[in-house]
Amino acid sequence: MTNYLIDTHAHLDFPELYNRLDEVLSNALKNDVKRIVTISTNLNKIKKIIKISENHQEIFHTVGVHPNEILKDKNNSNYDLLLELSKNAKCVGIGECGLDYYYGKENKKEQKLSFITQINVARASGLPLIIHARDADKDMIEILESEYKKGPFKAILHCFSSGKELALCGLELGFYISFSGIVTFKSAKLIQEIATIVPEDKILVETDAPYLSPTPLRGSINEPKNCLITAKYLAEIRKCEFSKFVNQLYMNSFKIFDRIT
Repeated sequence: MTNYLIDTHAHLDFPELYNRLDEVLSNALKNDVKRIVTISTNLNKIKKIIKISENHQEIFHTVGVHPNEILKDKNNSNYDLLLELSKNAKCVGIGECGLDYYYGKENKKEQKLSFITQINVARASGLPLIIHARDADKDMIEILESEYKKGPFKAILHCFSSGKELALCGLELGFYISFSGIVTFKSAKLIQEIATIVPEDKILVETDAPYLSPTPLRGSINEPKNCLITAKYLAEIRKCEFSKFVNQLYMNSFKIFDRIT
């Protein structure tokens, strides 16, 4: 393998992974996953995430507030704090942030405010926005299109599990689409279809570990090493030679995350 895989989205601060981080990193390296982006969900935990990132050459991090965490984080719309945190040399993105109406229908207004704040931070910092969307495609499309008209920003539709309309909206705006182990599930026919139409220069792979282990490991604790399984599956359904696909993922990851070294 000429190049290597980058897990563009994992949660290494979560106890399932943090409590055995050395083992998790060793497993990843053995499976040619040599860079990992550990994702912020709550600024109350950002010091831990920064420490993980700064203590390991192969790990980088983001800053942001997940829509399911905004009621627990008083800084969920603190533009100045988010922008300041984004200046850390190992910070490579803003988020994850977005809209989640599966768990949070009662606080849509707060979710939208926090999301738009983080879009503004992404625009100002030049770092890519890591977008979480669940059961909110219509509002997500409206916000992305209206905010992009105010000024461009870079973004990734992470762990894509939405409809084709949102995928096409993201691609029209120049965003990347990242696929997790969900794409390997038998029931994920629509996601598999979308994965075959994403342009080769806009596709990424991730684990969302410790969640969403790919088939045949579904139900177990996920790890960055399992990027390899998902990447092989994506190459297969896209009818692409695996080594060529890995090289493309490598180039895409370093292009969107231009602070990763």
